[in-house]
Amino acid sequence: MTLNYVRSAWLFCAVTTFAPILGAAQFLAAQPSAQISTPLTAVVLPDGRYSQVALREMGREAAHILKRSGISLRWRVGEPAQAVSGFLVVVKLLGRCDMDGAPAFPAPGPLGWAHEVNGTILPFSDLACDNLRGAVQLAMLAGNRLRGNILLGRAMGRVLAHELYHIVTDKPAHGKAGVAQAALTPRELTSGLLELEPSEIAAVQSGLGRR
Repeated sequence: MTLNYVRSAWLFCAVTTFAPILGAAQFLAAQPSAQISTPLTAVVLPDGRYSQVALREMGREAAHILKRSGISLRWRVGEPAQAVSGFLVVVKLLGRCDMDGAPAFPAPGPLGWAHEVNGTILPFSDLACDNLRGAVQLAMLAGNRLRGNILLGRAMGRVLAHELYHIVTDKPAHGKAGVAQAALTPRELTSGLLELEPSEIAAVQSGLGRR
């Protein structure tokens, strides 16, 4: 089994792979115009403390990025009580996924990773929330806890969208710009808009068609 890492360093976050899922209840993205929407359910399994504000923002951000490619993202926390239709991805949230309490300290290390077996990218991933919190801390000049959790959720959503891109397309290659590029700075993780490029949208649609 191969682990594909989303890396972080002092001033950049190298998104080197795939990830899935985050939520706090359930989220359904708006359908992209003029095309059929494919449901994708992301199931989140936290192993520690998390902010519902951050998870809500994560789902909103990831859904916004992915909807143009034809993915209707739904998300929930914990094992689903019943069978779900469409594509299912599962992610574990490792560490503390909130910006409350003591400040996070930036540290090199992976932001997340997905599992690959015999060249196939599996629909499972882990997110390293402590490292994500450190990246967000670098981007914050000031702000209260609520603002910090919104920024954390935005960063988680962008990494999630990057990972889902790899999982759906079953391709490890990165883009040259946007959310699918190999490295994202803390500022790119938390501010402005970050989208999939047209060629990546086409790759996602092709991947959905194969499924």
